[in-house]
Amino acid sequence: MSKPARPRLTEHGLEPVRGLPEALPPGEVLLWQGAPTWAEVAQRVFLVRWVSGYFLILALWEILSAAMQGGKLVAAFGAAAVILLGGGVAIGILALLAKIVARSSVYSITSRRLVLRVGVALPITINIPFVAIAGAYLRNRKDSSGDIVLELLPSHRISWIALWPHCSGWSLGRPKPMLRGVANAAEVAKILGDAVAATSGAGISRSVSGPEAAMPSGATAMA
Repeated sequence: MSKPARPRLTEHGLEPVRGLPEALPPGEVLLWQGAPTWAEVAQRVFLVRWVSGYFLILALWEILSAAMQGGKLVAAFGAAAVILLGGGVAIGILALLAKIVARSSVYSITSRRLVLRVGVALPITINIPFVAIAGAYLRNRKDSSGDIVLELLPSHRISWIALWPHCSGWSLGRPKPMLRGVANAAEVAKILGDAVAATSGAGISRSVSGPEAAMPSGATAMA
């Protein structure tokens, strides 16, 4: 009796097909390939909006503090300008990191598995066979982008460090792999769901919680 397939990590080297560590075996086909948008990575991972707000508040506080204490407003505006300049540099660095993460990441859906090629300093390839996936849900956004979050079976685990930032939440013991910030997320979710259904015949979980929506019709929760 063959052992069940498990998620597999491989070092990223020469790619015969972009985003894949090796040529696909006979009978397996590539269904979709994409990457996170850098703007989503910047906002959701590196929190550039919060950082922007933080520096803006510091600059305003510098001006208001000087005004309330009768200080020189010219000096206060100068100090605020320095704070905003520092904030601009910080945001620029975070935006650059977000672009690097987006460019170095490739998500691939084949007829048998999900493949994540991720990592900047040490790129790796994570193979997740469909039989290792217990469930999935879609977090859609108004611009049609979104996240597809996966739940693995208890017997199948992947290191949180290897996945980050392509995982949901801070559950270090049971990290949830995710396709982060993909364009046309509902369409991608349907491709993934149909592929899993064709492989395992699993049904779809219809539970919805907050911003999380069940996978679209035709997609599957992959049990």
